[in-house]
Amino acid sequence: MAMGQYKVYEIKQNIFKANDDAADVLRAEMKQNKCFMLNLMSSPGSGKTTTLTRTIERLCGEMDIGIMEADIDSDVDAERISNTGVKKINGGVK
Repeated sequence: MAMGQYKVYEIKQNIFKANDDAADVLRAEMKQNKCFMLNLMSSPGSGKTTTLTRTIERLCGEMDIGIMEADIDSDVDAERISNTGVKKINGGVK
């Protein structure tokens, strides 16, 4: 190939394919077990913990509820959630 000539190869592949595939398997398993999962994310102070605690209070008699707290800065919200009596996993990093 002469100087200045080049070939462009365009490769289109989802770099998250393995993650997407694993998520599909998890979704199917959860659907089969009639399990609902919610990933709640937002800015600090937006009302996530208040929303969760009030939702737990209203639904705790109707279904089994568990929560995974993954706040990397503090465990304040995890403590507020644990006061509701639901099963809790602390997945955060301190």
